[in-house]
Amino acid sequence: MSRRRFPVFVLSLSAVVAVLSSCVGDPPARPGTSLGASSEASRVMAERSEMESLIALGSPSSLEKAVELAEKSTGLPAGDALAYGWISYEMARLVYPELAGTLPPSSISPPDSPLVRAFIDARNGKPGSPGGDAGPLLELFPALSIFRLKTAAAAGTTLAAMERFGRFGLPSAAGDVARGIALERSGDMSGALSAYTRAESAAADCYPATLGRARMLVETGQGDAALSVLKGLSSPIAGSAAYRRIEAQALYAAGRWDEAMPLVTAVLLDDPLDSRFALMRAHLLIERGEFKQAASLLDAYASINPTDRLYILLRARSAMESTKDRAAAAAALRTGLARYPDDAEMVLYAAEVFWKGDAGEKAEAVAFANKALAADPTSTRALRILLAAELASGTYVSAAARADSILAIGGDFDDYESLYKAYRGAGRMDDAAVLARTWRTREPSSEQAAIAWATALVEGSAKEAAGKLIAELLKGPGSSAYRSSLFWLQSRLQAGDDAALSSLRSALVENGMNVDALAAMSDIYVRKADYQRARFYLKQALAIAPERPDIVERREVLVQLGVAIP
Repeated sequence: MSRRRFPVFVLSLSAVVAVLSSCVGDPPARPGTSLGASSEASRVMAERSEMESLIALGSPSSLEKAVELAEKSTGLPAGDALAYGWISYEMARLVYPELAGTLPPSSISPPDSPLVRAFIDARNGKPGSPGGDAGPLLELFPALSIFRLKTAAAAGTTLAAMERFGRFGLPSAAGDVARGIALERSGDMSGALSAYTRAESAAADCYPATLGRARMLVETGQGDAALSVLKGLSSPIAGSAAYRRIEAQALYAAGRWDEAMPLVTAVLLDDPLDSRFALMRAHLLIERGEFKQAASLLDAYASINPTDRLYILLRARSAMESTKDRAAAAAALRTGLARYPDDAEMVLYAAEVFWKGDAGEKAEAVAFANKALAADPTSTRALRILLAAELASGTYVSAAARADSILAIGGDFDDYESLYKAYRGAGRMDDAAVLARTWRTREPSSEQAAIAWATALVEGSAKEAAGKLIAELLKGPGSSAYRSSLFWLQSRLQAGDDAALSSLRSALVENGMNVDALAAMSDIYVRKADYQRARFYLKQALAIAPERPDIVERREVLVQLGVAIP
């Protein structure tokens, strides 16, 4: 039976139950020729077997067919036919609430039969223990208690019942869905996925199995796969609250956050106390930079599960990115790392936050970045921290090797300045030039990229091109530091010291803190044997960069020339 026919099935069940209820009493007249006793018994057994197989399968279409057979039965006692019809009706209400909608309970009293009593007991959370000679339905019904109860005991009862039912070799979509629910609640996602998949294979119209399979894919981070599974469902299931809930989770897991947001919001409007969706919405708001709106959701969640890993990460991000409270972010991450020491996202974010701290925290950041890189050698976030650490320590050969690794991986690494500094610091000028050209192409408005490319031209064999580029850049707008660097580069292209001095004076007018320009002025005056002026400019350079090796070296040269710099 197709999903679209289920509402018709619901109406037919109601009508059939009413018809059958009027037949209790004397058996109906049997049309046709008289049969022998054995033939009649065989026919009744065949009808009963088919009826119970259909109910055991428990799909919308099999339950519908069971009711139709009960209505047309010419062999079953009327009381048995009524019981089968009543069970089918109530089983549909229990297993398929989205299709049954607001369908009321049967308008007649439950027929008096062992099967009916077993079904009612299971539905009410009082599943019995059938004897060893019990039939398939008596073994199956206790498993259905999981549709009403959410206790660990109900899960155990369901799994035990399905083990016993298995000896009959009958397919049961409803039973496998029940098994899947029990395994899911027990934390066995892989087992639940297998159970839901079997249920779908047994009955394609058993939509709780499809929803369950999608839900398990979401739980294992396969959002896109879950969305593909959901595409197989049509109206009215595709418009139900259960479907909307899983679709929201699937879009969220797939990283399709803009699409997920309205669905997550809709679920929360239906149930404002749903903490899982409250945390999801807080995450989506933080990704949008809407920290104030997220704050109230995080505050509410704190009273529910303050040790949740996502909650801790969102608290850290909110502190770091919204209130700029790095100490609070670090404290949250330390709490999270104590509980989730191997969580990849926690470790990476800790590396990024601690790198902005003092020397001790920077050392921790490097350790975290190395740990993250060991787990994922392609992590550009970890490589970024390690490259920054190597540049800060002046280990340029290692930094250049790190840059090689980053470029080999590719991806979205966009810190061209660090890559350029690594190659230039290691003396790999050709690689620095290639990187500078790429950087300039990717970021044409970047002043630092323009300086890097101009520097590569100045230090290469393209002096004329360098001069033209610098002249063109100086015609445009720019910061004082940027223009100062351009004048310093221009000085390196000048034919004589006097022309170079003119460019350097312009550099210092733009930025008196330009150490390179100050050092170059000192060098020219050393060549001119004007040591007092050389001392004047070098003293300023030393005040700005006292530990820069080339500046210290110039100081030693002046000392040897008899010019002391205190």
